[in-house]
Amino acid sequence: MRKLFFISIFVLASVLLAACGGGAAPAADGTTEQKLVNIQVETKPSPAMMGNVELVFTITDANGSPIEGATVDVSVDHIDMTGMGMSGVATDQGGGRYSIKADFSMSGNWELTVHVRKDGLDFQEDLDIKIQ
Repeated sequence: MRKLFFISIFVLASVLLAACGGGAAPAADGTTEQKLVNIQVETKPSPAMMGNVELVFTITDANGSPIEGATVDVSVDHIDMTGMGMSGVATDQGGGRYSIKADFSMSGNWELTVHVRKDGLDFQEDLDIKIQ
């Protein structure tokens, strides 16, 4: 009887500890910090095709407010073929929007690395894009 009592207490304590453990959900890299910057990309033309493409980034903070006046460096690399990269600084369009033109010489999967810097903020994110 005593053994059953201790097992019941152990199970109850485990359930209570699990229920109290809430908090922020872990991010993809295992951290629990909130994402400081959100970056969305659109292309002109859409969908993106080989040749000249304008990449337009909308950059906001964790609250959804536009990040204006930042330096936004962009590099683009072909995922399937090395040596096809290009890079440059995106132009501030106002309202948290930044644009840069790129000449995609091949179709396929490309990776965009977007580096945002402003005051003490130093954030980098990789985004995938498919060129038709």
